Amino acid sequence: MRTRLFSILCVALCPIMTLSAARSEKYDNYIKQYASVAKDQQQKYGIPASIILAQALLESAAGESELTRNSNNHFGIKCGNDWTGESVRHDDDKRHECFRKYKHAEQSFEDHSLFLKKPRYQKLFTLSQTDYKGWAHGLRQCGYATDQQYANKLIHIIEEYGLNQYDTEDYSVDEEQREIDLIDLKADEIKKTDADADKDKGKKKKSKMKAIDLYQEHKLYKHNGRTYIIAAAGETFEGLAYEYNINEKALRRFNDASDGRELRAGDKVYLYKKRKRAQLSESFYRVKRGETAWSIAQDKGIQLKTIYQLNGIEEGQEVTINQQLQLR
Repeated sequence: MRTRLFSILCVALCPIMTLSAARSEKYDNYIKQYASVAKDQQQKYGIPASIILAQALLESAAGESELTRNSNNHFGIKCGNDWTGESVRHDDDKRHECFRKYKHAEQSFEDHSLFLKKPRYQKLFTLSQTDYKGWAHGLRQCGYATDQQYANKLIHIIEEYGLNQYDTEDYSVDEEQREIDLIDLKADEIKKTDADADKDKGKKKKSKMKAIDLYQEHKLYKHNGRTYIIAAAGETFEGLAYEYNINEKALRRFNDASDGRELRAGDKVYLYKKRKRAQLSESFYRVKRGETAWSIAQDKGIQLKTIYQLNGIEEGQEVTINQQLQLR
């Protein structure tokens, strides 16, 4: 009994220790059981499946913690003021704290996703779904856990068990719609700010006209699963960053654009980080006259470093006409 208790405590409190065969098997079994649930949550809410699984493994001791066994609570979520469901008492930071109780594990996974949709964690959803390190550190910074090593523990579990394989890069309709909704929300925030400022100046009527025109200037397109717009003559990264309420440096980073690069009419401008690989139908490409590594990266919706890395090209070196490029 004491040996079993010690093993459970080690799983819960020491995830960065060298893994034993028994513990590895326990974790592997948990992953097999709940990987599909985590992937479903990613598709539905945009939270990386690797993060979901790592948190569940850590918080529930691979499903063997007392809280998990007694209440199907796999994420250690406390009741809070807005919880109206069943609850259990459990010792944590304090004695007899209130924790949420669920009818089944899937309900716990769903509630965890809804929990992360609170405003407190909204900045996490600006990160790529494959950026598990960013999500891990973001959770810690947003106050999900008081443990200073929380992010490192999550990252260790993800890398030890290869959980990032579940962070599919398939661009689902739900993710696309979420991205467009986010852009819409940002545009609405800009409209509201402009309207408030003009109201103070007695120009409310002019503000309404600006709000109508603001989001109609650009049509949204998609290539390789990433949303982009087409730049018009005279447009700048600074202006587009303001229009879509995106940090200018971030917008430039999304488009592999150095501080000195200016936009030309017809340039694609991506509103989200481009993919690391081209779509399957564009695995190879032959360079045409007048094209550059940057213009090809923009046209195919991939990161510029992909062209450099896959083709043995030094950063900054240009491609040549008729050169065959590998893009995935």
